[in-house]
Amino acid sequence: MRHEIRIVVAAALALSACGLLEPEGPPARTAGELPGGTTPDVPIPRPQDPSTPQDPSAPGEPVPDAPFAGYTLAWRDEFSGSAVDSGKWTVNSGRWKGGVRGPEALDVSGGILTFITFTDDAGVHHAGHITTHGKFKARYGYYETRARFGDSYGQWCSFFVWPETYGNPIGDPGAAGVEVDIYEHREIDGSGWRMPNYVQVGINWDGFGSEWKKSNRTVAHPDGAPLKGEWHDYSVLWTPEGYTFYIDEKPVFRTSAAVSNIAQDLYLTCEVLDHSWAGDVPAGGYGSRETSTTRMEIDWVRVWVPSDEAAR
Repeated sequence: MRHEIRIVVAAALALSACGLLEPEGPPARTAGELPGGTTPDVPIPRPQDPSTPQDPSAPGEPVPDAPFAGYTLAWRDEFSGSAVDSGKWTVNSGRWKGGVRGPEALDVSGGILTFITFTDDAGVHHAGHITTHGKFKARYGYYETRARFGDSYGQWCSFFVWPETYGNPIGDPGAAGVEVDIYEHREIDGSGWRMPNYVQVGINWDGFGSEWKKSNRTVAHPDGAPLKGEWHDYSVLWTPEGYTFYIDEKPVFRTSAAVSNIAQDLYLTCEVLDHSWAGDVPAGGYGSRETSTTRMEIDWVRVWVPSDEAAR
């Protein structure tokens, strides 16, 4: 029997080496690996009632119910216009990682913001990168988005909360802030494991040098649903006690390793880097803006904060 198993494993490895069989990514952590804490596991139900009062900050949109008692809607974008709202977002431009970022990689239509990763005739890769820096920031709260992924090799897309003072001072994440990755999605990792139905969630602090620290997990949908190509809600509850990460309002990871106590900006980004943690860029690039299928779509982004924070 052992001899037969060795033959099967050797055959699978040979197929993988030839590119005929791509290994699936690592299994998700189980619910039992969520460390304990005082934060609620599951947000309260939020039925979308058409009779809900209209939100003056988003004309024509109802005010969604709060995820938890005592939380207030502080900021939202439903992408109901025809361009990125400059009153809410800054579109970053210029060279970044292995390509450039700019407005040419963004599209808003039909209530959806689409990040289109593409390659121009000169072989330059383009990706979208937006932030609320200078427009909105918050401390603590429930940050959520509804997203759909269409990533490819050599690039990845993310939703995270970032402090201007990240890593300064080292050793004091409460004052310096913490990178909070609500999700980072990629098609494949640097070692060749396929990751289409996984996201990485967690935190980074103390810079990215010798003092860099992190607490994160690679997780799948708690119900086993596919992630790539399907719409799902991704969120984090950030409190003074720690962070709880969710997919479709179901907890997938919790950590209290380092808690930021300062207001931070939101970021939605796609990035390209060859021979990276997201694998190799395809030899022919990603296709033109018109033909590329490499993208991230965003239906909405919402931020709820504790009512006492909203009153500050």
